[in-house]
Amino acid sequence: MQDSLIPDETDLKIIHAVQADPRAAWRDVGTLLKIDPATAARRWQALRDARLVQVTAYPTVATWAQDHCNAFIELDIEPAARGRAVRELAQVPQIVAISVISSGRDLFLTVLTSDLEALSDLVLRRLHGLAGVRGTRTCTATTVYGEGADWRFGSLAAQSPPRPPRAPARNGAVWKPRYRELLRELADGRRTAADIAKGTGQNPATVRRWFNELVDANLISFRCEVARHITGRPIAATFWARVPPDLLDRTGAALSTLPEVRLCAAVTGSDNLVMTLWLRSLGDIQRFEVQLARKLPHLTLTDRAVTLHQAKRMGCLLDDTGRITGVVPIDPWAPDRPGERPGPDR
Repeated sequence: MQDSLIPDETDLKIIHAVQADPRAAWRDVGTLLKIDPATAARRWQALRDARLVQVTAYPTVATWAQDHCNAFIELDIEPAARGRAVRELAQVPQIVAISVISSGRDLFLTVLTSDLEALSDLVLRRLHGLAGVRGTRTCTATTVYGEGADWRFGSLAAQSPPRPPRAPARNGAVWKPRYRELLRELADGRRTAADIAKGTGQNPATVRRWFNELVDANLISFRCEVARHITGRPIAATFWARVPPDLLDRTGAALSTLPEVRLCAAVTGSDNLVMTLWLRSLGDIQRFEVQLARKLPHLTLTDRAVTLHQAKRMGCLLDDTGRITGVVPIDPWAPDRPGERPGPDR
């Protein structure tokens, strides 16, 4: 069975190469790793067939909050209603990640919407309309210091130079309808322009030009999602913290360089910083806290939660083992209900 595939060192190097450049041509991967390009492509397909990897496409979150809305939502729900709610919410294109977590919370959602009005509609109509919901708490991201596209795993991470800082979105760059159409066609972030053209009915040359415009404007990001159990970091946790406002940017930048940190963002609310960690063991939670106390004494941790199950991560649907079972293309402008018109790019 493909699900029984255990990645070897070459597989892990291929994954690492795709993490560094999610749309790299196989000839470039082969040259980098000194293997035949066909071998790299074949091994990648085997990893995909085993549901261990997937390249996803999404709006660049580091700049998304400038003109749009990136939010984290804690949702409290009756235990008997949780499973149905997770299945329903996993199909919502604006909800990019869903975790079942501990520490007195039930669900932790990451959401991308076109604006605050669309976020309000999602929370007040969609979430509050779910059976068994007892309440929600929403905070919006003001700055994203680091996210999953920048994260690497294992010993290979130490062998590669840090990824250069992301350039800001080009002045005046906006998500035109044609760009949004391309995003919806990128459930597989490695699709070629020719493949995308088949889905859109456009000429491949036109799609290639639109795609290059989208990438050159830094409106879109790609990342290689990996089943967490093969990374050597099977434990996920979320920390909330408070930092003096004048030290927030410096602190967020410092946290984003730590190998445990997958996501770090400044947020609204009584806690002004949230981070998601991937760890080797539960004991690493305490060790990480000690590390923070020594390196960043001005940071006050206010709460911690362990992920009991992640059902969705940046559009990828996950089973109980963390394998990728499908993809819901991310679409912040999607209608909240079938039959409604897509949201405008305000």
